[in-house]
Amino acid sequence: MKIDIGTLRMAQNLAAHASSRQSVIAQNIANADTPRYKARDLASFVDSFRETAQLKASSRPARSGHISLGEVGSGRTAIKSAEFGAESPNGNTVSLEDQLVRAAEVKYQHDLALGIYAKSINILRAGMGRIR
Repeated sequence: MKIDIGTLRMAQNLAAHASSRQSVIAQNIANADTPRYKARDLASFVDSFRETAQLKASSRPARSGHISLGEVGSGRTAIKSAEFGAESPNGNTVSLEDQLVRAAEVKYQHDLALGIYAKSINILRAGMGRIR
């Protein structure tokens, strides 16, 4: 059974975005001493979600037999260069302090997504009479 509820879908997308962003942050931290490495980051979830909504609205099929583009513009593949501060003498732009702050933001986003998902499931269970 597939439940198509916007809140659950948004929570799932937020968790996936947080996971992808955590991976990019881990790569930045791993390359903190690599000469000429430029720190990277993903577009914010709000920007990527807004872009997805606009693309989906503009890509609706004209007739029922036409193919829809479906989930487009996830924002997780568009990694942008980020300038986080002064460049080190070897050309590296990774600031460990900044990356740790970003990692904390990602943890908050992931926890938020899981909280929304859990509360939504509880509401569905209550609606079906299966409160635990």
